[in-house]
Amino acid sequence: MSAWQQALRLLWRDGRAGELRLLLAAVIIAVAAVSGVAWLADRVAQASDVRAAELLGGDRVVRSTDPIPEAWVDQARAYGLRTVRSAEFPSVVVAGDLTQLVSLKAVESGYPLRGSLQLRDEPDGPLSAVRQPPEPGTAWIAPRLLPLLEMSPGDTLEVGARALATGRLIALEPDRGGGFFNLAPRVLIHWDDLEGTGLVQEGSRIRYRLMLAGDPGDLARYEAWLTDHAPEAEIQAPGEGDPALSTVMEQAQRFLGLAALLTVVVAGVAILLTARHYASRQIDRIAIMRCLGATQRQVTAILTWKLLWLGLLAGFIGTALGYFLHLGMVMLLVDYLPDDLAGPGLLPALTGTLVALTSLLGFALPSLLRLRDVPPLRVLRRDAGAGVLRGWLPYPVALAVIFGLMWWQGGDLRLAASVFGAVMAGLGALGLIAAAVVYGLRRTRRASITTLSGLVRRPATATLQIVAVGLGLTALLLLSVVREDLLATWERGVDPEAPNYFLINVQPDEVDDLEAFLAERAGVSAELYPMIRGRLVGMNGETVDAEDYAEPRTRRLVSREFNLSHTDNLPDDNRVVRGRWFDEGNGDRPQWSVEEDIAGRIGVDVGDTLTYRIGGRSVTGEVTSIRRVQWDSFNANFFVIGNPGLLAEAPTTYITSFHLPQGEARVIADLVRQFPSVTPVDLGAILEVARDIIRQGSRVVELMATLTLVAGVLVLLAALQITGDQRRFETALMRSLGASRAHIQRMARGEFLLLGALSGGLAGLAAGLAGWGAAGPLFDLDYRFNPWLPMLGAAGGAVLVWVAGALATRAHYRQSPMALLRDPDD
Repeated sequence: MSAWQQALRLLWRDGRAGELRLLLAAVIIAVAAVSGVAWLADRVAQASDVRAAELLGGDRVVRSTDPIPEAWVDQARAYGLRTVRSAEFPSVVVAGDLTQLVSLKAVESGYPLRGSLQLRDEPDGPLSAVRQPPEPGTAWIAPRLLPLLEMSPGDTLEVGARALATGRLIALEPDRGGGFFNLAPRVLIHWDDLEGTGLVQEGSRIRYRLMLAGDPGDLARYEAWLTDHAPEAEIQAPGEGDPALSTVMEQAQRFLGLAALLTVVVAGVAILLTARHYASRQIDRIAIMRCLGATQRQVTAILTWKLLWLGLLAGFIGTALGYFLHLGMVMLLVDYLPDDLAGPGLLPALTGTLVALTSLLGFALPSLLRLRDVPPLRVLRRDAGAGVLRGWLPYPVALAVIFGLMWWQGGDLRLAASVFGAVMAGLGALGLIAAAVVYGLRRTRRASITTLSGLVRRPATATLQIVAVGLGLTALLLLSVVREDLLATWERGVDPEAPNYFLINVQPDEVDDLEAFLAERAGVSAELYPMIRGRLVGMNGETVDAEDYAEPRTRRLVSREFNLSHTDNLPDDNRVVRGRWFDEGNGDRPQWSVEEDIAGRIGVDVGDTLTYRIGGRSVTGEVTSIRRVQWDSFNANFFVIGNPGLLAEAPTTYITSFHLPQGEARVIADLVRQFPSVTPVDLGAILEVARDIIRQGSRVVELMATLTLVAGVLVLLAALQITGDQRRFETALMRSLGASRAHIQRMARGEFLLLGALSGGLAGLAAGLAGWGAAGPLFDLDYRFNPWLPMLGAAGGAVLVWVAGALATRAHYRQSPMALLRDPDD
């Protein structure tokens, strides 16, 4: 019989005997965690791509200042792509005796190709989503045009030479370009009405766009064709969204990734402990095999094949569990994910199987391979081969595998190294404290022999148990109490009073009057920040060119104007991470402060110089600080800030943000009438999206946490299993010497209470410190250490270990002492 067949038969026998339950469960939990998160990450990545395409209105957009040639459109359709053309330019519309500058946009039928228009019939009416443009002869308008032109929905609007009936009100436009600085209110018309307006003249400043949607391969072919035939064409791909929403999404992904990472670590420890116990149960079987002529090579092959078969089985079950786990998480995120999301791929299934095989070969194989050294003499002499499993080799191999899995799961070497170092430091601290307590208790063994005898009689094993149980309880506390505290802090991150309106394009002579208006009408004390438009043209004396950067978003950032500001005071939601804030004693010195992400993208650091082109003149200053911005505060923030001495003479408008309670929308209408040049931007929809992401993300993390909780329980059971055989023998021996069953049970349960309380207290301290340590660096949250955690951990650990220990050892007291003493496994 071949080695793989023999291994399969032995594995089946071990499974029926119940010796693989904990080991198999630990591997399944690790695989389910990794594969479930991998599937979810794959689906969320698809959703992010879809959302980015919706913000663009298509999968690609070709932009030009000249009309889109028919040849471009025909070639796109020849490649199987859907197309929509649009034209956008500033114009003046007339309603009665009033006129207003607007941003006029004409679109073809089929617009938008991705996403939808959000419309209202009345300014305060419900939203409805449509995926078609207005009919010819109709114009859809921005709500703020109504008070500016003193009109109502349905009134006639003169657009050039055409009189169009105003239909619905535009609440959200998927491809509204230019962010806050596409200032004029929108008027959307059908492409067929554009020619009749008479507004398209030679020399008109019109931005033409060709939106494309289709298969990625067809898009790539068309991009290559267009680059060859029209190199002047500008092709835009879906990009990143709002920084505030990006921050919220990154935090959600960190929570989920950390939960998966912790599950892998805890499950790995459970695999290591159960594998060693399983190996100890195989010693006699290997000795018999050696007596029957099996060589060390054959034993090695059989043991390796056993782990491979077990890994494939655990990989299949764990991957299936991970698939259903990811479906549950997708259901919780159904409001965020698009309806036409592609199905799950096969890569996470392969990832789960590889995790199963890697975990078993890394955690269990080093221990099992030592069984090949079991001597045949073990059949006759019980002490032969007693120390075959002793040694340090399995532990560094297991640590290397844990680090590799963390690196693989996290995808970031520095993050994996930081978390691995923190875990090792925590385990080391737990081990030192546990050893100090256990060896200290040995001095009191005569005074408390009935309670402490188990711990002091086997101090090394007791220390290992305390560390293992402490790790399991740490996971339980981290994923229950600390997780709830962190999520509550996270959910409070988007303040209910966060700004829900921006006011932009405020002129310098309107600042005082606008502040007075907001204070009087809305009770708002708003701080207005100067805002200057400037293009980055130089760095360290060298010219900056967008083509110098490979990343598409960076090229777009460098090719357009930045939003600059100046102030003496560091904003409340900004933190200097490198360098120093502006030196007030040297205010005339030209200085810049750059946001952390932008600094990394353009390759600038403290001490470099930046040159911006502002209002026809160049302004150069030294970067004296790098800032981390809390974008999810939704306050007015800037990528680049200069000191007042640097930008005092630049042409300036002002911007502010404030919170307006519900039911006060009339304030905005009155503000527009009194300050017609000021543009209000409603952030209510964005805030609600951020809160929805946090709420749904919290539920996903809670679902993911259940796997870590199960892994923690497995570690707890595996730790109690370490001394299982020894307890069985001691119980039989004490009963044969006359000890009653009740007396032995009291001693064991007292030991379990002490073991659980000690482990739980240490776990509470470790969990609190871990939550405090992770809150700032990983999530940028202000988390406070819970002083009740050590006491809660001690009480919960005592109860949990007492119950688990009682259940695990109940069979020991039901068998006769003679049967236990004769058991060959003892």
